[in-house]
Amino acid sequence: MNTLTSPARTPTERRDADTTWPVARALARVGAVRVWVVVTAVYLAFAAALFGSGAGFSIPHVQQVCGQAPPDMRFTSTAGEVHAFLEACGPAGREAYRALQLADLLYPLVFAVFLASSLALVLRLLAPGRRNLVALAAIPFLAAAFDYLENACAWLALVAWPEPGVADGLLGLFSTAKTVTSWVAGTLLLVALAALALSRGRALLTRHRGRDAVDDGVRP
Repeated sequence: MNTLTSPARTPTERRDADTTWPVARALARVGAVRVWVVVTAVYLAFAAALFGSGAGFSIPHVQQVCGQAPPDMRFTSTAGEVHAFLEACGPAGREAYRALQLADLLYPLVFAVFLASSLALVLRLLAPGRRNLVALAAIPFLAAAFDYLENACAWLALVAWPEPGVADGLLGLFSTAKTVTSWVAGTLLLVALAALALSRGRALLTRHRGRDAVDDGVRP
């Protein structure tokens, strides 16, 4: 082994590596600060285009042409509501919705990596001695899986039009599963951030009190 490039690890580091789950190790790398900065920049650019622009694939454009929010943006929808949405869109709206689905081939993964990186970073800082806790950062990828299943149903609905799609009734189910798992991941991130802020605040207060005690001890 080349000791210049691969320094020997301490027994504690070797034991931690042996007991850390592979998924936790992988997510810890995703939660590195440099990775988080890059992922966040990509996500913000993508989200701005998808949610805040007037581009042909954007959600505002689909809402404008179709006169209502697409099923993807609802907590749930029935098979009848999916079919009614496509009917209300007309040819131009259905083309815009198809463009949205093309953009949505990437967005679920981009959002999942961003949220997982954020969660992994915060969990690493909050509990550095509990490395397997970072495995919770896998939850956003579960939400992405439901999002892709939702998208598959949307594609089937577009292909089947003007007939009902074979999976129209499942689209709303996957929308609900996607939303709930995203909420769980987002809530976990907020709780972890609050716990980290509280922990850092207590540590800062303890150091401040320690300095005050030292100053009091050295005063004549």
